[in-house]
Amino acid sequence: MKKVFKVFKRDLRSIVKNPAALAIVIGLCILPSLYAWINIKACWDPYANTGNLPVAVVNNDEGTNFNGKNINAGDEIVAQLKNNKAIGWVFVDQWQGNYGLNEGKYYALIEIPSDFSKGLVSLTTVTPKKPDIIYRVNQKLNAIAAKITNAAKESVAKSIKENFVDTVNKEALKTINSVGEEFKVNKSQIVQLKDTMAEANSNIGDIRKYITEANNNSEDIQKYLNDVKTKLPKITEQINSLQKVTEASKDLTISTKQSINTIASSINTDIGKLQNINQQNQTLLQKLKDINNGLSSDNFDTIVSEMSNLMDSLKNTIEADTKNLQAISSLRPNNPLGGTINSLNTLKSTVDMEQKALNDLKSSKNNGGSKDSINASLEQISQISNDLTNQIMNVSNSFYSNGIAVINSVADGITSGLDNANSILESTKVIVPQLDALANFGIASSKASVSEASELNSKLAALQVELNNLSDKMKDLTDDNIDQIVKLMNMNPDEIADFISSPINVKEVDVYDSGIFGVGLTPFYTVLAIWVGALLLSSLLTVEAHDFEDGEKLNLLQRHFGKMLLFLMISMIQAVIVTLGDKYILGVKPVDLRLMLIFALLSAVTFTIIIFTLVSIFGNVGKAIAVVIMVFQIAGAGGIYPIQTNPKIFGILQPLWPFTYAINGFREAIAGPVWESVYKNINALITFALFFAILAVLKRPFHRLTEFMEHKFKEAGV
Repeated sequence: MKKVFKVFKRDLRSIVKNPAALAIVIGLCILPSLYAWINIKACWDPYANTGNLPVAVVNNDEGTNFNGKNINAGDEIVAQLKNNKAIGWVFVDQWQGNYGLNEGKYYALIEIPSDFSKGLVSLTTVTPKKPDIIYRVNQKLNAIAAKITNAAKESVAKSIKENFVDTVNKEALKTINSVGEEFKVNKSQIVQLKDTMAEANSNIGDIRKYITEANNNSEDIQKYLNDVKTKLPKITEQINSLQKVTEASKDLTISTKQSINTIASSINTDIGKLQNINQQNQTLLQKLKDINNGLSSDNFDTIVSEMSNLMDSLKNTIEADTKNLQAISSLRPNNPLGGTINSLNTLKSTVDMEQKALNDLKSSKNNGGSKDSINASLEQISQISNDLTNQIMNVSNSFYSNGIAVINSVADGITSGLDNANSILESTKVIVPQLDALANFGIASSKASVSEASELNSKLAALQVELNNLSDKMKDLTDDNIDQIVKLMNMNPDEIADFISSPINVKEVDVYDSGIFGVGLTPFYTVLAIWVGALLLSSLLTVEAHDFEDGEKLNLLQRHFGKMLLFLMISMIQAVIVTLGDKYILGVKPVDLRLMLIFALLSAVTFTIIIFTLVSIFGNVGKAIAVVIMVFQIAGAGGIYPIQTNPKIFGILQPLWPFTYAINGFREAIAGPVWESVYKNINALITFALFFAILAVLKRPFHRLTEFMEHKFKEAGV
């Protein structure tokens, strides 16, 4: 070992005494840092500058006319995009847009066709047609830009859809509100119409009785019928007023019915979603059991966090469905929806129990709980998960057996009152002329013979039958029905329209607040810079150590490890510089800076031992091998893209690369360490270092072959 350190000291003196060598070493210490810092800074926050991406917008919408109002949705979209700074929107005509796209002036083009507004308005017809937005992209310019512009296109389409649905429902509900006020004002007249029908029925009975008892008194009949006739204009006026109100409400009420049906469909979908989430939860629970029993090497805390996130998703879905069912239930109290709502509340309580059990399990694991205690906790969570499955089935059974029927009943009940009222009014409009004609007939017949009175009496009897049928229909038109219709029509149009256009709010929660995009790339580029630094050292500095000038001899291993010490020192300096520069120059804020420095130094030592050993044993071939390993690690260590998105072979080879563990170690230090993962990465890097250090024994059998190949290469003169 003394000779090994003696070689190291000799190299240090040689560097200090030679200004050129000293300058090169200083440059080698700094150069890898520049490689990392420049790349990280270039990718620091690319999405903050998407406003500079030129995207052409071509508006060919000719607009349309709806209910006497000119509508041009294309102009409204353009107005919104002018206030949107997320993308560099450029508003041009069709020729300029397509020419600029083909020439590479624009990354993408969004075209609003001439019939766009007509397509939107077609929703009000029996044959609606979805309008199109034409999106073209120039993939040749930049692959990532194409993805960004595609996301912008989807955002525009989503915004148009939500704004359209919100506007349509808001206007519909405003009209319903105004009609509802008319219903409220005319409520007494609607109820009075029932009394008028009963009074008319009673009057006809009196008329028939009067004709029978006093058929000889024509003057009295004539006077009585004149009195009845004076009541007919009042009935006609009421019928015309109420028919106007019911006709104006019918289409709008149907729209509200469709909204309720949409909520039912959403709840139906959510039940399937609850079952799917619970299946994922049980799958993750089995993984936890395998980990605790030593059958799996997955990260215990990560899976617990995933299960906790699933419980949050379950709770959000349950709360949204409960809110919807309570809103529908308020339209018709004392209906069977209460059972489904209670089942959802019970399900939510069980979810809270599982979340608490997961937190207790995580604490027990972090506090070093025994395998048996953790198994007991897992069995408790398993029982809760089984209860969740049963309760989800109860919710499903309750909803399909009672809930759907009640929702359909509420939706149908919205229109039933109006349909009955409309039917009554239509029937009454037919009867009123008959009453008027009969009154005139009675007045005229009072002057005729007594035999004609019998004919009048029979016609009145037929009319009385029709009035009885009409009265039976009007039994459904009660104060409660009218109050429910008015309550529905007086809902807040802004709140209901906003809910229908976007019934779900997605709440994003970051598990690890790693910051912006550049911070996420810091582990990869820092590790890559450390590897590049070690590779540069092997390219610019010699890996061979010579005997001492005093004649003292060195064996191959002493030469190998003596020279390696110099490489290790410079590589560790490189690692410290790039790591401190990440924090103090770029502004990366690691949770644990000391751990970040430990992984930087450990990565530098491991990479240097690997590269130095390859070059020392195989010469220039070793350098080529180091480059090939670097290329495979860039693609197959999961540094930028998830390894699951790469071809399967990369996932198989990932555990074989030191980059995998170095990058994961930096991520733990920056985002917050999970110590089980930290120790795993440290052990892996140490294993790589020891393995390649032991490979130094191959230097002796390969030494002559390597020297021969190097000599022949020099003789080639290339």
